[in-house]
Amino acid sequence: MKGVILAAGHGRRLLPLTSFRPKHMLPVAGKPILHHSLEYLRDVLNITDIIMVVGYERESIMNYFKNGEELGVKITYVIQNSTQIKGLATAVNLVKDYITGDFVVFLGDNLFSTDLKKVIDLHLETKASATLHLEENENPQRYGVVELEGDKVLSLEEKPQNPKSNYVITGFYVFSPVIFNMFADLKPSFRGEYELTDAIQALIDQGYSVKASLISGWRLDIGFPEDLLAVNKHYLNDQTHAVLGEVINTEIIPPVFVAKGTKITDSVIGPYVMIEEGVHVENSEIKNSVILEKSILKDSIISDSVIGTNSKVQGMKAHSLKVGDYSDIRLSTSEK
Repeated sequence: MKGVILAAGHGRRLLPLTSFRPKHMLPVAGKPILHHSLEYLRDVLNITDIIMVVGYERESIMNYFKNGEELGVKITYVIQNSTQIKGLATAVNLVKDYITGDFVVFLGDNLFSTDLKKVIDLHLETKASATLHLEENENPQRYGVVELEGDKVLSLEEKPQNPKSNYVITGFYVFSPVIFNMFADLKPSFRGEYELTDAIQALIDQGYSVKASLISGWRLDIGFPEDLLAVNKHYLNDQTHAVLGEVINTEIIPPVFVAKGTKITDSVIGPYVMIEEGVHVENSEIKNSVILEKSILKDSIISDSVIGTNSKVQGMKAHSLKVGDYSDIRLSTSEK
């Protein structure tokens, strides 16, 4: 079975952190989000033949993963151009020439800690045309909502004002190739996008079997800076804790990930801090934060913060910050 990862989006809700990189390449416990996704497909689902749909800043993805050989997978890249009508259905339809059998679709900005192989097993056992992974959500109107009877999907609706249930679609699907027949007659939604939920509804309308599975475990959709902090907190543990940079007169409170090429002096770091390569920290306290590459942090106390690439932060005390790439934030002399 092949895996399809959708990673063409810009990540506008994560701006300015995505001004120069796709959201899928933001780091989680020392690795890009997509790196974790590929490891999940390889290790949990035993899927090594992967098609990756890329678009915005795609060179950063392609240069990092190349053909996938270093990760023990095979990656084929398909490009989604910015001129094409947006939507998950558009992205999935781009891979039809590479698919001959059942396949999974994995949203590249989602991370899971649950056994999605059970979704695949249900799909194969019932010979469904589509099988969805669902979760219950208190705000279903933000998602694709499913009306369910047992494991049978009765209807779907994308971001409805009056949802029929609190069951929502996560970022994982299993399809048979018949899904490609549903794309030709789709019309753009009220959002101006070709919705994958509309294509799945077309399957139901034409009498095809669509199933769904609820599996315990967590799933995080990295859409906002606070989501990046939350998922780092999930992934930082005894196994991922590492201090690879130069640390001088500094207290480390595990778990943290400090990349090589960093220099930290006279500081307190942790818990739940991820620091990328080339960062310089001096006389500061940091907890539950992500510091992106080549940034400088001096004389500051921060928590619950995301500091962008090549940024400078100085003199900020007891602050929660969301700082974009190439920013310079410091207190003036009169404010100290």
